[in-house]
Amino acid sequence: MNSPRQLTRWLATAVLGLSSIGTALAQGHWPTQPIKLVVPFAAGGATDQVARLIGAKVGTMLGTTVIVDNKPGANGNVGADMVAKAPADGYTFLHTTSSLAFSAAFRQKVPYDLTKDLQPVSLVINQPLLIMSSLSSGIVDAATLKAYLRKNGNDVSYASSGNGNLTHLAMYVVLNSLGVQATHIPYKGGAAAFPDVIAGRVDLFADPINSAWPYARDKRVTALAVTGAQRSVLAPNVPTVSESLVPGFTMGAWQALLAPAATPPEIVAKVRNAYVAALQDPEVKAKLAAQGAEPVGSSGEELRAFMGAEIKRWEKVVQSSGIKLD
Repeated sequence: MNSPRQLTRWLATAVLGLSSIGTALAQGHWPTQPIKLVVPFAAGGATDQVARLIGAKVGTMLGTTVIVDNKPGANGNVGADMVAKAPADGYTFLHTTSSLAFSAAFRQKVPYDLTKDLQPVSLVINQPLLIMSSLSSGIVDAATLKAYLRKNGNDVSYASSGNGNLTHLAMYVVLNSLGVQATHIPYKGGAAAFPDVIAGRVDLFADPINSAWPYARDKRVTALAVTGAQRSVLAPNVPTVSESLVPGFTMGAWQALLAPAATPPEIVAKVRNAYVAALQDPEVKAKLAAQGAEPVGSSGEELRAFMGAEIKRWEKVVQSSGIKLD
C-alpha cells in the first residue's frame, strides 16, 4: 500500500500533468473567445484611438474580436493593476503609455510589481511632442525663444497637462538644457491648457503632436520644435529640438503592449507578431501618420530594455529637479 507521502507526490504529479495538458489544449485552440485590451485612459483620447485602430486589425489577423476596455485612473495604474491580476490565459492585455515609466521614476506606491506581474510584449508607437509658443509672445523660432528666455528669465511661463507628467518634464529638461528657469503652470489635461496659451496668458506649452498640431496649423499658436528624433510627417517644416535647441535631445509619448506575467510564451509570440504585422499595414500606417504617430513594433526584450532606460532617464530628472507629484 502506498504511504501518505507517496500518494501526495502522485496526486501532485497528476495535477501538474492535467494542468500541462489543459494549457497545451488552450494554446492549441487559442483564441476561442474575444481578447480584452485594457486601455488605462479615457475613451476617445490619443491612447484609446491608437489602441482601437491597431486592435481591430490584430483581431482580424488572429480570427477573433479585440474588445477595448477603458479603465482610467491613477495615471494609468488602475488599468495596469487590473491586467497584472488578470488570468494569464492570453485573453487580457494592457495597452499603456510612458506613464508606466513616470510612476516608477517617481517611485509611486502601486498595487502591482511592474517587473514581476507584467511581461513586455511590444513597443507599439512613439509620438513626439510639439513645443509651441503663444502668438503674443513674439517667439517664432529657436533664436527668438532663446532671446526671449534670456530677457525675461523667471517671468517666462510654460503650461503642462499635469504636474510630473511628460509634458511637464519634457519642457523642464529643454529649458534646463538651455540654462534657464521658467514658471511651471500645471493644468488638468492639455485641453484645459490650450485656451490660456492661445490667449497669451502662458508663453510655452509642449503637448503630443496629434492634439497640438491642429492649433498650430490654424495659426492659433506657433510651432517651434518637435521632440522626436526626426521631423514629423504632420509638420515637415518644423525642426526637431535636436536640430534647433538641444543637440542630441529626443523624447516621445510612447505606447506599449504588456500582458500578465505568466501568459504562455506561444500566445505572447502570436500577439506580438500580429501587432508587428498590423503596424506595417498600409491603412494602419496611414491612419497613424495622420495622428503624428510613428509605428515601432519590437520584441519583448527590446521593450523591457527600452522601459528600463526610460525609467532610469526620468529618475535622474526627478532627482536633479526636485519635482514632486501633487
